[in-house]
Amino acid sequence: MEQEARLPADSPWIWLSALSRGRRAGHVVMQLASLLLYLMLGFFSLHLGQGYSGLPGIWLPSGIALFLVLAGGYRLAVGPFLGMLVLALYQQMPLAVALAAALGATLEALLPTLLLRRLKFDPRLQRIRDVMLFVLFAVLIGPLFSAVPGTLAGYYTALEMSVRPLDHASLWWLANSVGCLVVGGLLLVWATASRISLTLKCRLFLTALLSGVALASMLSVLQLSVGQPTLLLFLVVPLIVFAAVYCGQQGATLISLGAALATLVTMYEVPQAVYAPHMVGHFSIDVALIWVAAFTGLVVASAYSEQGARAMYADLARHDGLTRLINRHAFEERLERAIQSARQSGKAQSHALMFIDLDDFKLINDRYGHAAGDRVLRELAALLQMQVRSRDTVARLGGDEFVVLLEYCDADCAGQMAERIAEAVRGLQLPVSGARCQVTVSIGVVPVGSEAGEVEQVLAAADAAHYRAKQEGKNQVCHCLLGPALEEC
Repeated sequence: MEQEARLPADSPWIWLSALSRGRRAGHVVMQLASLLLYLMLGFFSLHLGQGYSGLPGIWLPSGIALFLVLAGGYRLAVGPFLGMLVLALYQQMPLAVALAAALGATLEALLPTLLLRRLKFDPRLQRIRDVMLFVLFAVLIGPLFSAVPGTLAGYYTALEMSVRPLDHASLWWLANSVGCLVVGGLLLVWATASRISLTLKCRLFLTALLSGVALASMLSVLQLSVGQPTLLLFLVVPLIVFAAVYCGQQGATLISLGAALATLVTMYEVPQAVYAPHMVGHFSIDVALIWVAAFTGLVVASAYSEQGARAMYADLARHDGLTRLINRHAFEERLERAIQSARQSGKAQSHALMFIDLDDFKLINDRYGHAAGDRVLRELAALLQMQVRSRDTVARLGGDEFVVLLEYCDADCAGQMAERIAEAVRGLQLPVSGARCQVTVSIGVVPVGSEAGEVEQVLAAADAAHYRAKQEGKNQVCHCLLGPALEEC
């Protein structure tokens, strides 16, 4: 069974896969649409970029074909085959060369797609692994299946070539490779994005970068046309890297396409008489530099994406998903450091620990529903963060249990803060299902000083203090001492 590229459910391109696998009428429509799209971009590339070598500088349809087969399935390879056949015959190539070019264009999209799917390729290109797989199979190896058969067919049918067969195959490969990298990469990134995540600031930044890239590309080609090679196009590399860093894969691929189109349009304005055998190499270097810049942009963007994903997972591992407070594991680490500092200080109390538990939370869930209970937990978490100092730590242990580590807080300070929190919670009334939900908490407070035990012992003492507050009628604050006096709790 075919596996199309994983398009998000809300992607504007999801219809592509659906139509390609749908009824016969939809399938025919998709085949015609892919054929017309391939022909349009083919004529565009031929019209703008054909130089002395007889080949376009950049072959944009190769990226379209790759995307169609990856996203829509193997069936959509028919359009590129017919499109390439028509374009080759339009260029008055011998039938054998035209068939070889059409077959090569089909294999160029089919074989990399087959290999990428077997290797569980992710078309979002958010990991360096996926970028490398895409570049290796779709950008480097894929165009060989088009360039080599086409060149060999032209050589054996005595097709007139303006350059040596090896150079002809290299130029053919480069044009298709840039098309796969720039156009195919852009379509994959934008089609698999669940939403267009470019902010207004990012769009303005990309507009400025596009202007710079277009100007550098055009000036470089114009300088070449008068026989003066220039390093202006090297500016494209840092500009695409800037786009990758600040705007991700979407920005990098967009700027790469801008550089490619600017180069094509400028090459069209160069008089044909300017093209000479020694100039073909210079123009090819410009095209190759666009390839390098686009590849660099994808790698940088994927590296930043992986770094952001690792940071996000690390954050999720240390924070509670509902309240965004730190979780038990992260809190125990901070409590351990506080205990160590308290032991070194030699004071009876350096810090304090509060154990806070909602009263009758199960009744709230039963009466108003779990959604209301979750809202109560979030509101309580926000209230606790507002009531404590910036150096204090609020965490959710689980369920309706919260803890607060009050650093450098004596007994009087801890007592005042506990009473203040209890009073603030009493005033917390949440409108739920047409009613007002009144919540209260039971709080246990224990000191953390030079005689403090291990983390589990300190937490157990705070837990015992909060249970005593519940036994005394709930909605209470209970202060407790560690050590032998713990029995008082």
